[in-house]
Amino acid sequence: MSTPLNQNEGTIIPNPQVLEAENSQVKNEFSTSFHNLEPSMGQELLKEVPKLKEWPHFSGEREYDHMEFIRGVDMIKEDFELPDRLVTARFNTWFTRSAHRWYIKLRQAHGQQSWTWWKTQIIKKWANNAWRLKVETAFESAKFNSDKAKALPWFCQHKDRLTALYPDMSEFMIHRKF
Repeated sequence: MSTPLNQNEGTIIPNPQVLEAENSQVKNEFSTSFHNLEPSMGQELLKEVPKLKEWPHFSGEREYDHMEFIRGVDMIKEDFELPDRLVTARFNTWFTRSAHRWYIKLRQAHGQQSWTWWKTQIIKKWANNAWRLKVETAFESAKFNSDKAKALPWFCQHKDRLTALYPDMSEFMIHRKF
């Protein structure tokens, strides 16, 4: 299938014929993903899929933005049995700021890829050694001061840091780190 984009003096313009064909293909993939359900149940599930603005967005500029984005997309993809194409086709909307610039470059260089491939690229880019050192340092240097912070938000922030650094760490071990 040809690319859904036309290049015109550095401007990217959608090609309506290709987009229509790809939308039809995505709808077919989506409807076959409900093969274990009755058709009426599949239609009901399709109606419940969150709108674009309700999906997680990703800027790549917050401390563990990438982990929240991946978890959010994984959960929605699993809950609604969505095919990769339905998920990855929305990236141009979900990626914002520096993450959007990064996405455009990678998408142009590698073309359409699976959600698994994109997850790997996000982790390579944002969960690198510099990020890990920054989050570890922030955790290690943080001292709770009741005059400056409330206990629950402070605890949750640092728990989120540990969860981002060590996703397989048990709750017990996270609490011991404190």
